[in-house]
Amino acid sequence: DAISLGNVIGFAMEASEKGLIEEKVHWGKFKESKALIEDIAYRRGLGNMLAEGVRFTSEKIGGDANRWAMHVKGLEISAYDCHAASAMALAFATSSIGAHHKDAWVISWEVKVGREGYSEAKVDKVIEFQRIRGGVFESLTVCRLPWIELGFELEWYTKFLHAATGLEMTWENLNRIADRILNLIRAFWIREYGKNWSKEMDVPPARWFEDPLTKGPLKGAKLDRTKYDVMLQRYYRKRGWDERGIPTKLTLNNLGLADVARQLKKRVKLFE
Repeated sequence: DAISLGNVIGFAMEASEKGLIEEKVHWGKFKESKALIEDIAYRRGLGNMLAEGVRFTSEKIGGDANRWAMHVKGLEISAYDCHAASAMALAFATSSIGAHHKDAWVISWEVKVGREGYSEAKVDKVIEFQRIRGGVFESLTVCRLPWIELGFELEWYTKFLHAATGLEMTWENLNRIADRILNLIRAFWIREYGKNWSKEMDVPPARWFEDPLTKGPLKGAKLDRTKYDVMLQRYYRKRGWDERGIPTKLTLNNLGLADVARQLKKRVKLFE
């Protein structure tokens, strides 16, 4: 899509600048970018490799190319720089499908309340948004835009649900459903990765921690890895997950997912 495509072309430009690939892809050259888009679509030359995304491409190139690949769990990051946005970084890193803003688009809220800090309030906001956007809205098959961008009140969603189905649901009910969904998705990740899973899967790219911004009003800003790790562990505890980011047996059982817990035990050690 437009997000992954823009990301992978940006990666190609940087890889070219750093001499990681032989092909020349220049920043700001519209015709070159247009031709590269066509090469990606028709899988020609460099485009054949780029069509697989930045993680695959960086692994194929080898060396330190993966350091320049901006993704989480293989999904390319959209254009929200998080050198000075710890909540959005956490949202990207823990999104159900990889680095996507669909679950928790908290950047506008974070800019208003202050980019600085790694507070518990930021963790709470990420979880709140993930429940609403990644769980409830997905289940109701409604657009995410009206709530945040247009200020559409949440109370209307339960009213619309009742009008359409006759179901009387509170937001407490809906949040529990969201937690079931998000824990089930996390269980799929754990099942597929098994013993290869670690909390590093929930960490954004190293560049946000290691390479400070070089210009602008936030010059010098970068994420603090130690503080981010504290934030991540707080997120896990509030989710009912262990220190690896794996749902505990108790959490799954409380959500009516005992069968999922039994299956996960075949792949990894589950904490009570």
